[in-house]
Amino acid sequence: NCPRTLLSVRGGHSHHHSPATQGVAETAAAAVAAVTPYGIPLNAWKVIFQAMLTTINVVCWLVPLRSKKITDNKLALSLANAFSGGVFLSLAFGHLIPECIHGFNHAGGEINEALPYMIVLGGYLLIFFVEKVAFDAHEIMHNMEAGGHAHSHGKENGNDALEKQEASGGRGAVILLGALAVHSILEMTALGLANTFGDSALLSLSIALHQPAESIALLVAFLKSGMPKPDIVKYLSIFSCMGPVGVAIGMAVNSFATPIVDATMLAVVAGTFVYVGATEVIPEEWEDPEHKWKKFFSLIGGIVSIFAITQYTMTLESS
Repeated sequence: NCPRTLLSVRGGHSHHHSPATQGVAETAAAAVAAVTPYGIPLNAWKVIFQAMLTTINVVCWLVPLRSKKITDNKLALSLANAFSGGVFLSLAFGHLIPECIHGFNHAGGEINEALPYMIVLGGYLLIFFVEKVAFDAHEIMHNMEAGGHAHSHGKENGNDALEKQEASGGRGAVILLGALAVHSILEMTALGLANTFGDSALLSLSIALHQPAESIALLVAFLKSGMPKPDIVKYLSIFSCMGPVGVAIGMAVNSFATPIVDATMLAVVAGTFVYVGATEVIPEEWEDPEHKWKKFFSLIGGIVSIFAITQYTMTLESS
């Protein structure tokens, strides 16, 4: 089945084999993983994908900033975000979690069966803590939206009130930037950890679908803070640089760390993907009941399409 095929790339099959048979299986799996289009090394493809994602990230905040049109098509953005939620959930439950469990099972030694799942939960709680407890990014955005419509009353205190509002909004935007930066690093780490071209392409697709909503939300937060545009460009450029940092971390772990560390990182990233899909995207999109059926089918479309694409890429890699 699909998970078994995916997992075999990371170290053989789930059944017990003799050392010779297992060595042949691992060699074959490594050969499958090494197959990439045009003979370009996998790490080079990761850099290419990251460059594309960084470009998308920059375009998603720079173009609206220059054109002064932030959300021309809210429905399209909402449907894309719902679709990405399905993509993240499908990748987490259909690929990353089974793969990290396989990694733990083949790491050697006795390992508690519940440990991989608890690490996944730890990854979920990590991003939950960053976004809801330490910073409460969602509440910051709501407060800034409310503050953006607030007007000071009275001529004497009007300027002071406006300065306080802008200062508060600026701090809130920077805090939101920090939360989303951690979020971006963890997402991109998954791309660096990928062992096949198919996995890299799927993860890049899921991130590309999700990034526009994050970039525009962050841009809106900075604009509502009243911060000068040169400063906004500076802060958002820092945010765009977080992606390459995450990919570099993932590639370093994948190349130099032991299999147990690789599996642990996969479990943490899987937990963050569950958070993005189930706790961030779905509640956010269904707060507004408008177009709920379209968003629901978009969510299901994301889940189903990733399953179909995964099946197709696996047939390509096994051929």
